[in-house]
Amino acid sequence: MNSRHLLSLLTFSVFAGCVAESVPDGEVGYDPREADGAYGPIGVSAVPDVRCAAAPNAGAKRSWRHLTSRAVALGSVKHRGFDLVASSAATTQVLAGEISYGVNDKALEDEAVDVFACRAGSWQKLGSALTSNEGAFSLTLRGASLLPIGMRDLFVSVQGDRTGTRFLALVTAPGTPVAVSDIDGTLTSSENAFATSLVTGASVALHPGAPGTFNALVVRGYQPVYLTARGDVFTTDTRSWLAAKGLPRGPVRLAPSAITLPGDATVEFKSGVLAALRGAGLEVAVGIGNRASDIAAYVSAGLAGDRVFIKLPEYTSEVSADLNAGRATGFSSYDALTSVVSSLPVR
Repeated sequence: MNSRHLLSLLTFSVFAGCVAESVPDGEVGYDPREADGAYGPIGVSAVPDVRCAAAPNAGAKRSWRHLTSRAVALGSVKHRGFDLVASSAATTQVLAGEISYGVNDKALEDEAVDVFACRAGSWQKLGSALTSNEGAFSLTLRGASLLPIGMRDLFVSVQGDRTGTRFLALVTAPGTPVAVSDIDGTLTSSENAFATSLVTGASVALHPGAPGTFNALVVRGYQPVYLTARGDVFTTDTRSWLAAKGLPRGPVRLAPSAITLPGDATVEFKSGVLAALRGAGLEVAVGIGNRASDIAAYVSAGLAGDRVFIKLPEYTSEVSADLNAGRATGFSSYDALTSVVSSLPVR
């Protein structure tokens, strides 16, 4: 174990030992079963990362509420959960997502789903919900049912066929700093690598050194959040790619539309997500991207130019005015960016 990881574990152990004293009244705290270091800190901020290896045993299939649902469910699974991001001071937590099937992303309407959370390494059922006419489900947690501090696996299971998908919850102290990153062209080898892969089946490469940058941010207490204008039908694909490439875990945010055009539409979407993160009580502390739309969104969140990092050179001409005006800082390699973020204040 390296000394930096040991320091994180020691920080976590000391912090966990005084959980009861450090959590203000009215806020959720740590699950004592998760606050002993067994689930490890994700950084100096010492939030446990709670994972369940297998899917939950959700029980037997149940009858469909509608005969048409059986036909809809013949298609390939396109379910997605929308990652929860909440501060420990929130009085409600809303777990949501969409259930759909097939290449046309056909919604499963008015059918029951069960929602689970990983607690201390075991799945716990949180409740059930019915899908809307657009396939959306939503389960609101309050009071004693609120999830404790931590990053943890969630799972939604369709009662009618027991297909399901994982998603994520991040509950953390108010003011927790987040490092937000675009994906396409910023993490992927080029802006259109993912779109091209949908046609050709080619694998999508990662810019060399990117995991090192994000791990350096995590060690200094900055929680990654991945933000992309890809349609949310690609949520599972995106989550799997990030994990396969060695990026640290963090919530993902994708656009509700299948296609969000570059420019004003992308700025509006990303600015809205950043505003929601701030509204949830988190601090948007670092922004990483590759296009002018990323800069505009990060500026809207109040980030200074020395905290907005833009991957070059694919869109150098597009972003040059912003770079020259000091609204962002360019970088040509992730090795270089790692050196920069390694000097950021420990949070």
